[in-house]
Amino acid sequence: MSKATAEYVTAKAVDLQAKSTAAFDIAIGKNPDKVRAMLNLWFVPEFKPTFYDEKSRYSKETSTVSGLDDVGLLDPSYSSAVGDPGGQEGRYPVRMIDLDTKRLVDYPDIGPHSQYCILSHSWKGREVNYKYVLDTKYKAFNRALAASEADKLSDKTATGNARLNDIDTIKHQCELDIKEQEKQIEILAQESNVALELGLSNASNIVQELLSRRVDVQVVEKGHDGKGGLQKAKNQLAKALAARDYDDMEAEVFQQFLEDIGVEKDKANEVINEDTNDGKSRQCATDVADAEKALEDAKQKESEEAQNIKFFERHGHIREAIDELIGCLQRSKSMVKIEQAIGRSKEIFDKNPFPKTEKRYLWIDSCCINRADDGEYAKSISAMGEWYKNAEFCLVHLDTRRDVPKDSLEDWQVLKSVIPAPQPNITSYTDIAIHKPEWSTRAWTLQELVMSKTTFYVNSSWELLNRPVQFLGPWYHLYPFVSLYTRMDTNNPYSSALEVGTFPSSLAEILDRSGIQHDLQDLDPSVEGINIAQKLIFLLEKLDLRIPRDIDMDTARPRITQSIYIAVSSLITPGQGSDPDAKQLLDDILELLQPYLSGSRAYSLAERARYAINIVLTGLVKLIETPILDDRKYIADFGNVPKLGDWQKGLMRSRFSTQKVMSLVCGRDATVMTDRAYCLMGMLGVRFPTFPAEGLTKALSRLLDEVIISSNDVSVFNWTGKEYGSPIRGRSLYPSSPEAYKFGEDEKRKKEKDEKLIKLLQIKRYEVMTDFLAISGMLVDTIMFVKERQQQNIPLIWVKEILRVIKRAKFEQFRPHIKNIGKIFKYIETAFDSKPTAEPQSTRSPSLNPESQGSRAKEADSKQRGASNSPFSSFPAQIKTPSLPKDMTSFKAPKFGRKKTEAESVPQKAPSQPSSSRGFGSFKAPSLTSFGRKESGTSQPSTKPSEIETPTTESEAASLPSAPTTPSLISDASRHSLDDQVLSYIGSIEAGDKKDKDMGGNTATPEPELPPELAKVLADVEIREFSKPHVKPEEIDTMISPNPIIVKNSGIEGLFDIQRVVISMAQPDKLYRQVRNAVSPHQKITGWCIISTGFARVMVSFSCPKHILEKELEIVQAVDAKVLKGKDQEESFEGNGNSNGDEPTTSDQGGPQITDTTWRKAIMNKYNPSEPGKKDENKIDEPDFEKARPEGARVSRMIRFVQESDLNQIAGEWVLARFSGVPGAKWFLCCFELGGSGRDFYGHRIASDEIDFHNASPELGLLMYWEYYMMQKKYRLCSILQKLMESRDWGNRKADIGQNLVKRVAKETGGSDQGDDSEGDSDDEDGNGKISDTLKELGGLALTMAGAGLRQQFYEWRAERLEKNLAADVLKKFPPHIQTAMESLDDNKDLMPSMFHSAKKIHMF
Repeated sequence: MSKATAEYVTAKAVDLQAKSTAAFDIAIGKNPDKVRAMLNLWFVPEFKPTFYDEKSRYSKETSTVSGLDDVGLLDPSYSSAVGDPGGQEGRYPVRMIDLDTKRLVDYPDIGPHSQYCILSHSWKGREVNYKYVLDTKYKAFNRALAASEADKLSDKTATGNARLNDIDTIKHQCELDIKEQEKQIEILAQESNVALELGLSNASNIVQELLSRRVDVQVVEKGHDGKGGLQKAKNQLAKALAARDYDDMEAEVFQQFLEDIGVEKDKANEVINEDTNDGKSRQCATDVADAEKALEDAKQKESEEAQNIKFFERHGHIREAIDELIGCLQRSKSMVKIEQAIGRSKEIFDKNPFPKTEKRYLWIDSCCINRADDGEYAKSISAMGEWYKNAEFCLVHLDTRRDVPKDSLEDWQVLKSVIPAPQPNITSYTDIAIHKPEWSTRAWTLQELVMSKTTFYVNSSWELLNRPVQFLGPWYHLYPFVSLYTRMDTNNPYSSALEVGTFPSSLAEILDRSGIQHDLQDLDPSVEGINIAQKLIFLLEKLDLRIPRDIDMDTARPRITQSIYIAVSSLITPGQGSDPDAKQLLDDILELLQPYLSGSRAYSLAERARYAINIVLTGLVKLIETPILDDRKYIADFGNVPKLGDWQKGLMRSRFSTQKVMSLVCGRDATVMTDRAYCLMGMLGVRFPTFPAEGLTKALSRLLDEVIISSNDVSVFNWTGKEYGSPIRGRSLYPSSPEAYKFGEDEKRKKEKDEKLIKLLQIKRYEVMTDFLAISGMLVDTIMFVKERQQQNIPLIWVKEILRVIKRAKFEQFRPHIKNIGKIFKYIETAFDSKPTAEPQSTRSPSLNPESQGSRAKEADSKQRGASNSPFSSFPAQIKTPSLPKDMTSFKAPKFGRKKTEAESVPQKAPSQPSSSRGFGSFKAPSLTSFGRKESGTSQPSTKPSEIETPTTESEAASLPSAPTTPSLISDASRHSLDDQVLSYIGSIEAGDKKDKDMGGNTATPEPELPPELAKVLADVEIREFSKPHVKPEEIDTMISPNPIIVKNSGIEGLFDIQRVVISMAQPDKLYRQVRNAVSPHQKITGWCIISTGFARVMVSFSCPKHILEKELEIVQAVDAKVLKGKDQEESFEGNGNSNGDEPTTSDQGGPQITDTTWRKAIMNKYNPSEPGKKDENKIDEPDFEKARPEGARVSRMIRFVQESDLNQIAGEWVLARFSGVPGAKWFLCCFELGGSGRDFYGHRIASDEIDFHNASPELGLLMYWEYYMMQKKYRLCSILQKLMESRDWGNRKADIGQNLVKRVAKETGGSDQGDDSEGDSDDEDGNGKISDTLKELGGLALTMAGAGLRQQFYEWRAERLEKNLAADVLKKFPPHIQTAMESLDDNKDLMPSMFHSAKKIHMF
């Protein structure tokens, strides 16, 4: 397009736009209705949406079908295995024992026609393993073959071992092994002439003698409990000595730390020696003493068995033979375990309502895993959690303690019938928790208990420990999911039947009347509910209800709905081959439910059958809910499985929070250390190949990798402990042991000491806060009392004097008197809470007419309701322009035309009136007769000003009429009998404070004794209670990160919050020496450091490589010189507004005084007297500003340091980090570095103690600021009460002037309020002058009353403003960057890190 064409097109477009605009303007101007119609056509939609009420749309009346139509059906082939880590593969064991044939079966077919259970037990020495089974079968085959050959030679029929099952074959082989080993020992003993050497006269018992002596030697080697003998005692002593040395070092560090922050020596010793407060020795010293005693006992035992030890050292071949015999005895006992487990499992399947299937199997880990096959072993370990999950039940063997040397001798004696079989260790199910079985301390048993559907328990003698809920069979596991389903059935027309208490029994009677045979257990009548539940379960089985056994919380509703649909279809469809008994049972149930059918709608047979089955399910759930939940709680207690709430409810068996699972495995033992990580795969919902040789740290790292990849669970990183840092490169975020997720004894002791230190550092803060809460509570209640109620004859002189003392005293000086002062305030509120007496109508103030009283009552009621929410709520009163009383508008003009007498022309003083009930006090009434009219000889002189004076220097107050400084509230006649005693007590407080001040002390004075009569009156008055709310950190169940976390071989990458902190090293000289003496850059160095966010500080111990610590020490030195010990000027700020809410201080010339910008001078100006040259009785003592200034400046420098916005400037420092966007993620110490490209950031976690800012100590400078802040708030509250008192005084005076004004008008008009228009105007020449004087006098009274009203409104406004802006105005006097922290301290909130860089991408090595 050419330039000319473009210009033409542009011009045409502009012209068209102008014409269109003009046409639109003309159309609007000439025919706006047409334009409006056109716009409606364009913009108003023709379709209008219809909105439905969800409650009415899905109400009981409109809903016809519940359950099936609301839940979609799943494919019949669906299995919950799709959500398992291994999918459909590896869901069942590859080898199990057939319960009926007692044969070991490879790859059993588990499906609808088979089921299996699992044995949970503790290994005791040598167990019957798969290799032994194969060897036994091979030996049995060879024996059978040899016997067959022998029979052929002798022409006999083959008999014996060939027909034995696997279990009997193994049992027979164990007996042969023991006999063969006994013969071997006898031969060796005879060859070595052992009987002669041991001095035995009879060699027939040589095996028992040698076995007994060998067991005694094993007791020396392993201890009585098998947990360690002499060597363990030596290790325990070394560990106790190391712990004591570490505790001494820690005490030295704490001592230095406490000296640095100015803690007194005696209080510091309370923290350091916290274990010795009750006259007891330190715990570490006790541990050393116990370890030394244990070592002495072990040495004594060794000396006693020295002869036997030397004997077996000389005869090593006999020792090995005896040890082999012990192994054979252990294997024989293992065989008994297998045999008894088979018997108990069959019994449980037969006597409980488990499905009747063709095949039933038992899986035992000892003999069903081929450990020689590494592939099978690794697969079995990783899939074991799923195997427990899919088993029908888990049989738990609560055996005696394992590895006890004496057990071998006892087993041999029982085998030879030398002694009877031992008594069972546990006799009843309820005694399990008392005995605390070792089973609950094993690592693998944690997964076995949590992953199993239900558990059955046997004691050491293989006797079932029965409990009522076990007879529910699979319904023990199905209950929580059926409960989820029945909650959905809200519109069941038979639901009213459940309200009848005997309805479940009526359902059970249907089964009894049917005559159907069953083998249900008859339990004790005390558990009648379980008896009825068994019958209901049998009833549901006869109705062909088959609920899948592998359902979970996600699939419960659809799969149960589907099962009910299938059952109903088979019952109502003819020719389906259903059981006639089932149809008859359904008819009986429907007949029983018919009276309870609600509604007029006709239901089909299918619907009624479905509703009936739902009713039976709901009744069953109500019967078994409480017993099952109580039983699961009991199992969680003795099984040592706390904190898993959903598991106790039966809703979850896997995919728990990693932190909770790791804390559960802490303290549990495992024979192979890697099993402590492998045993958690099922509970965490992950799988990975196992490799026992990799070690616990590597196995734990791979486990946590899989958890992060599969779930993004950030609780993985919530571990603590300086000794648990992972040495694996790229995995510094992981711990080296599960113990990092739970406090051990040392960590608990350290945490208790830290908490005591924190309490010590915060004790003054808590004391000041408690004092302020108590004082403010008293003042606020009094403020509400003054604002909202009308009182008479109240001894406000008490309030005045107490207020003067409170306003001037420091918290620590007033602390001993809070209790008694609180009682006095409470006594005033209760003893003087009376309604005003009624006044005659002729003498009542115009402002107190019934109409105004009603409005005031409503206003007071609204105020009271508003004040109930918060004692610091704003005043509801509105500032209004003062006006004359309503009666002033109705009075008539004075009569003119007649001459007034001299007495009438002189204004008369109004008769004395009682004080208005709106104000109260003990001051004399002021005189305002000099304002607006001439002085009269009969007028009263002005009263003496009050002792409490509040200067009015604001511009609004300056224009008011002149008046006395402070009017009084009550007359001198209104005195109380306790005035002298109360004032005497208050005077004693002042005397004590003055004495303490003269002595130069700053401590609380002893509490003066109350006068006898006052003490008697206050004895029954309630004491005000003010407590500090303590908010515990919220516990988070799941911590799933919404941001991606990338796991790489080189490290873990994610989004982190980064908080810059000020690090200070404790004992830096020692750390420097350790760095210099380190032989490797990666050598770990342990120390202590103080972490400060500028607001709060915590002290932790840490451990990190030498090359990381070396760099940090240099940074710490620079930060210490620049930030902590800097010589910057004191922090300055602009004071926005006056601190006390009063008028700006004026100079002698009347102009505003220039305010200094420093905090110190601003605070000093606040406390300076408002009138120069006059002593202010309300002035508080000047704070110790010289001490506060350097600490305050130090805090300011620290805050500016941590507020650095450029992350590049932070690189190289130690910072705090946590995962971003995850509630509950904990802060950890991290070395923050700049990446190689200059844009990336790297990090390395520093292993340390827990960094808990919920119990952190505020910085000293911040505490000093906060103390002054609390003093000012107290001062403000006193000012609020003063303003209210002055407001009530002026309101009182306004009412009195109004009464005088009305009476004067009434006098001038002849004492009548009615008009006298019949009389003409006077023609007296002096009439105009008299009228002028009268109007002047009346006008003076009106102006005086208006001035009093203005004064009243002014002081109410001042009190309202002071109260509304109490905290904000005080905070203006402090630096802006610490105001948030001051508010947090004021609200008792924790000073958590808040100035962090959010969501920064960091690669953690």
